[in-house]
Amino acid sequence: METVDCDLCGSSNYLPVVSQTDILHKTTTELFTVVKCLDCGLHYTNPRPNRSEIGEFYSKSYSFHSNRGWKSRIKTSFIWDIFKKFANSSFALIFFFLPPISKFLASQLKSPIKDPVTELVKKGEVKSFLDIGCGSGLSAHYWGTSSSLVSCNKHVNVFGLEQDEEACSSLNLQGIKCWQSLDKVELGISFDLIRMNWSLEHVHSPTEYFKFISERLNENGTIVIGIPNNEGLLYRLAPSCLELPIHLYHFSIQDIKEYASQFNLKVLDVKTFSYPSMFSVPVAEGLLPKDFLFSKSIFRAKRAMRFLKSFDEIGWGNDMLITLKKKI
Repeated sequence: METVDCDLCGSSNYLPVVSQTDILHKTTTELFTVVKCLDCGLHYTNPRPNRSEIGEFYSKSYSFHSNRGWKSRIKTSFIWDIFKKFANSSFALIFFFLPPISKFLASQLKSPIKDPVTELVKKGEVKSFLDIGCGSGLSAHYWGTSSSLVSCNKHVNVFGLEQDEEACSSLNLQGIKCWQSLDKVELGISFDLIRMNWSLEHVHSPTEYFKFISERLNENGTIVIGIPNNEGLLYRLAPSCLELPIHLYHFSIQDIKEYASQFNLKVLDVKTFSYPSMFSVPVAEGLLPKDFLFSKSIFRAKRAMRFLKSFDEIGWGNDMLITLKKKI
């Protein structure tokens, strides 16, 4: 374990905020603490696993790394995307009286947030695309297979950056150039589009990544960052419901704006959003009352989506999508 200063402002003044163990992946029962920087307000895990230790806290079946096993294969296939689309349609309500199917569809209900990556690719504005934290390259988290590195490879020149050795090797064997660390990326290579799709919260030094992005992004290029919103409704109600210890940083919108300012980047757009299944783990762990078990049925989940939308609109969504460009 290592104890660190604030990555954003360098201050060593911080105050413990919450402590929690690994309630999601169950890799350990050890308690980890999140602190708040008293100078800039950034929240981060401290002490934390160092770079050589962090791999121990990713389960072997971690869905974005693995492409083995029937569960991983289904979750990274177009079949799972079809389930999600159906769950978001009005037709899903016909399964209200079939509890097992109703509950499954409720777990797949998502906010209809447009994927900026596929939009840019379709417009022909991207020739080179770097996906930082691409996992196995088969799924792009919120947007599934349609925006994955493997799918984008059919339209643009793609590259991956992935710390997991097996996932990185798998992509290289498929002919997709993938590096395991920033310092391995050859000098002289630049990109029209760089995505950090729920990966920035996992890295040991966000500053290193913002510096890399500012140096390697082409002049009119775009950065897309998807991350948890530490000021979202869920984290306001249950502050310790965090993905510890693999989430090393816990960002607010203002934190990202501060990083952007330091590296000559400007924020173009910010969206926050939530979905019902995000509340399942905190309810199961006793961090929230059972009234928040929104994904118990498809009817209840759709009603919850209308409730959550009002919080999304004021910046209290549990996830956020931020689009940035270089200042010119």
